Amino acid sequence: MSLGRVLLERFSPDLLEWLGSRAEIVVVDPWVEPERWEIEVSQVDAIISRKGKVTREHIERSRGRLKIVARTGVGVDLSRVDLDAAKEHRVWVTNMPGSNSISVAELVFGQIIALVRHTPEANRAVKENRWQDYLQFLGTELANKTIGIIGMGNIGTRVALRARVFEMSLLVYDPYIPESHVTALGGRWVSLNELLSESDCVTVHCPLTRETKRMIDEKGLSLMKSSAYLINMARGGIVDEEALYQALSHKRIAGAALDVMENEPPRKDHPLFQLNNAIFTPHLGAATSEASKRGEWGAAEEVVRVLEGKSPKNPVIQ
Repeated sequence: MSLGRVLLERFSPDLLEWLGSRAEIVVVDPWVEPERWEIEVSQVDAIISRKGKVTREHIERSRGRLKIVARTGVGVDLSRVDLDAAKEHRVWVTNMPGSNSISVAELVFGQIIALVRHTPEANRAVKENRWQDYLQFLGTELANKTIGIIGMGNIGTRVALRARVFEMSLLVYDPYIPESHVTALGGRWVSLNELLSESDCVTVHCPLTRETKRMIDEKGLSLMKSSAYLINMARGGIVDEEALYQALSHKRIAGAALDVMENEPPRKDHPLFQLNNAIFTPHLGAATSEASKRGEWGAAEEVVRVLEGKSPKNPVIQ
């Protein structure tokens, strides 16, 4: 007997087989088939979301049918789920804390190295037969530089541990953790302004909330060193993209690496794409086989628990 109808994205075949033996599954990629997602999202008992958005309108159109929105990752802000609406309509919302922290932390350092060693431009030079241009790509070492981490949760902590291996000094801004958590890692707990002004690399790992929306704005960017780099692997709305464009285009900071944008997917003519000191990835911080497996299976198991009448293990609200 089927537990109900479940909307999910394109996950591994073994997970689809396992879940399909327990429930009716509807597989939709919300970025490839946005119109179909809009139709199906209000006609199911459960949703497993990686990128798909669940709005108040979706929840209200469900008319009480929807029981759970299970996130494969950590973020449960408005860019993914309307938590207020879910709470009002008694819809479980779950996430998978820690599932992607290793993958995101590793990508952070991959992008930092790409920035400070100019590897995207150097790669292009080699392919264009400009081997002799190597001195144009003079880089800097990470050792003895300062990394500033905004948000010291699972991901921020793993970034801090990797920064120690690179022999970097550590500054942390996070008003919701004790200072002892930072000092235990050999870092210093500071204000946001102090972190921005003293760091050689600033990396963002906080959730998108009303408090953090456009937290990195024109004023904040003006505090950064002209030689500093900004990395955002959290949510696009935390960084004011117009202010970042101005800072990068006028070389007020050295560069930026963005895995997230305020609107995803971004428009093709986004001004930031015109700049050669900004590099991008399409929100793939968690896109490793290991992180995907942890997130997908954990979310699917949460859905089955709820549809069987049990409580989930990682509820964000209900």
